[in-house]
Amino acid sequence: MKEIDAEKFKEIVKRGMEFLFQDRLLLNKINVFPVADGDTGDNLTHTLMPVYEQIDEMSEPRLDDLAARLAAGMLMSAKGNSGVIFSQFFFSFAKALKGKATIGPADFSLAMEKAVNETYASIAQPKEGTILTVLRHSAKEFKRLAMEGELYHVIFEKVIIKAKEILEKTRDILPQLKKAKVVDAGGLGFFLFFKGMAAAVQGGREYPPGADCGAFDQVPQTVEASEWAFCAEWVFRPRGRGKDFFMAQLKKWGDSLLIAGDADMLHLHIHTDSPESVEKELFRHGEIVSRKVDSLLEPRPHCPDIGIALIMDSAVDIPEQAEKTWGITIVPLQILLNDRYCRDRFEIGKEELYRRMRSEKDLVVKTSQPVPLDFKTAFESALSRKKQVLFFSLSSRLSGSYQNAMASLRSLPAADQARVRIIDTRNVSAGSGLLLCSAVQLLQQGRDLDQTVAEIESRRQEVVSLGYVESLEYAVRGGRLPPLAGSVTRLLGIKPLVAFENGVLVKKGMLFSDRNKEKKVVHRFLKKLELGKAYSVGVVYTDNPQAALLLEDELARSTLKISSIYQVVGAAVLGAHAGPGTFCLFALADN
Repeated sequence: MKEIDAEKFKEIVKRGMEFLFQDRLLLNKINVFPVADGDTGDNLTHTLMPVYEQIDEMSEPRLDDLAARLAAGMLMSAKGNSGVIFSQFFFSFAKALKGKATIGPADFSLAMEKAVNETYASIAQPKEGTILTVLRHSAKEFKRLAMEGELYHVIFEKVIIKAKEILEKTRDILPQLKKAKVVDAGGLGFFLFFKGMAAAVQGGREYPPGADCGAFDQVPQTVEASEWAFCAEWVFRPRGRGKDFFMAQLKKWGDSLLIAGDADMLHLHIHTDSPESVEKELFRHGEIVSRKVDSLLEPRPHCPDIGIALIMDSAVDIPEQAEKTWGITIVPLQILLNDRYCRDRFEIGKEELYRRMRSEKDLVVKTSQPVPLDFKTAFESALSRKKQVLFFSLSSRLSGSYQNAMASLRSLPAADQARVRIIDTRNVSAGSGLLLCSAVQLLQQGRDLDQTVAEIESRRQEVVSLGYVESLEYAVRGGRLPPLAGSVTRLLGIKPLVAFENGVLVKKGMLFSDRNKEKKVVHRFLKKLELGKAYSVGVVYTDNPQAALLLEDELARSTLKISSIYQVVGAAVLGAHAGPGTFCLFALADN
């Protein structure tokens, strides 16, 4: 093979991703650097899977156009240190292909070299002995062979040998890996990806997935806890500022700082104790498109003082760290994307769903209740760990989730049924989440299961909500509204306001402009509250984290007494009804 065209490039990239996916758990297992949080495989899969699922439908005839589309997708879905580095490498590689409909080995090697250089430059403190070292030596070997006139099949075969050799050396280069006696997980991820590409280039020759991984399958011997509290990421549209500016501004807030992308769109990653400080800096200089903040600290023991297993369906929104701390099991709703079902949060993340709804104009999104088997499995697993189980469902008037949970419960032995309680929250998203948080507080205060259920069910109508809907287009697409409704509101510039009352979504007026929308919604929301009381508040957003910041700022400037507040990306069921651009406020008065 002398040239790679767009169709062949699709084939080799897809094969590379498949090789990586098949060893996801191994990558998690050996993950030590920069923190031993066991998620390198998950993060690389999260980065690549949205692209993988769409690659067969991509029809760009030119290689440069195809590579640019793949790179843009990876940049948006990148997650974790390794995922953002990988997306930056591919982004720079694609940029170097501009103007090329096909590519030979020499140009391929130059694109790799440029990608390596730009990837190093995107990291505040690049470390050798990591994926960077494997990338650099692989690109160097590729260039040497290309300059000698070798064809692709020979080059890929020999680069695999060099990449494996360098990968084995990473355990002796980086002190953390030397202590743990493992190779770099990100470096192994790239090796697997490149090995899959080689399998496609070689045609008939097979490189079985995982065949060379036995030597790397080691349990880390010694790991170090992170000195930082959070791993934080933002996808961000800067206003007139480049990478160097943000690198200089943000490095004081933590380490593992890397910035992928270019002047049009950046993906920032940092380990920090103060994600809010980083976010405020970004807010001053552009538009935040999406955010992710995960705790790097060891979670506290799972509800050590309540003895009850907690389960919720995926339409309930609480902070991700609370899910981990309380050991909550999630039963996924089913999301129908045109004609394909996905398990909510397991097969498609909330951020990815909203990105696709915004970008794919023909995408129809619907939701349906979890399958009964998922409930049965969750109940049986929870009962094997705890004496009692408490399940939280979104409103039975919005979905069949509650009914399916009850049906699954009835399939269990009578003795097990007596140990399970199911709460129909008559709410959704953070409305259900605030009730769950209140239930945990009651259990921690010593209430028994039945007392807690009775009190939570008595307080369901006390949840106050108000939401802003950017467009009725998505409700029209999903068949929940007639096309005329979408046309009229779009023509008049009307922005509907909604709330959840008595378990259903109801109209609560409208705005005639999106100007100062956050301020206007907060003003109306406060009128629904008793300002002498203290409230727990949930701020829910979709693909608009900047709106969440403005909402929280407006609430902070008000006279409302807020005992606790959290921000969270809204559940898929919310987005399926209201679409991207939606945001909601929920409040529950303290006892």
